[in-house]
Amino acid sequence: MATAHAALRDPQAVRELERRLTEVMWGMPAMAARVLVCLFISDTGNLTVAELVERLRVSPASISKGVGWLEHLGLVRRERDNRRERYIIDDEVWYRTWLVGTRSMAQWAGTVAEGIDVLGAHTPAGTRLRTASRFFQVLSDDMAHAAEHYRQTFADGADIPP
Repeated sequence: MATAHAALRDPQAVRELERRLTEVMWGMPAMAARVLVCLFISDTGNLTVAELVERLRVSPASISKGVGWLEHLGLVRRERDNRRERYIIDDEVWYRTWLVGTRSMAQWAGTVAEGIDVLGAHTPAGTRLRTASRFFQVLSDDMAHAAEHYRQTFADGADIPP
């Protein structure tokens, strides 16, 4: 879906931005990252399969796979627009993404802690796992506090500084 703003943009600069943003989304499947970036930088925040296929030059099946991964994490949602399905990213996506990371850190903390008993609490490996578990738990707690800070800051209608 083209907008008046899009017509004023340098297409090569937009493609380069897409490439760079996709590269920094490490840990995410490549197609999911590409779809997320396209949605993120679109003026509308939503695109159809056909628009994504045209923009990314891949098959509808590839788009579906990427969207499925994003949808599973709650980063994208689907809505019907007459006969077409539209994929949507909203302003809360970064908050939800952060919460996914927070849950991941908490899972790491718990799973690593389970290994302490397996390897022995007083062995070098057990000590290393205890340290790692504490690290991931502190990180998870800090991430949860940061998410709440974000929520409170932007719930008051405050804008992001330039």
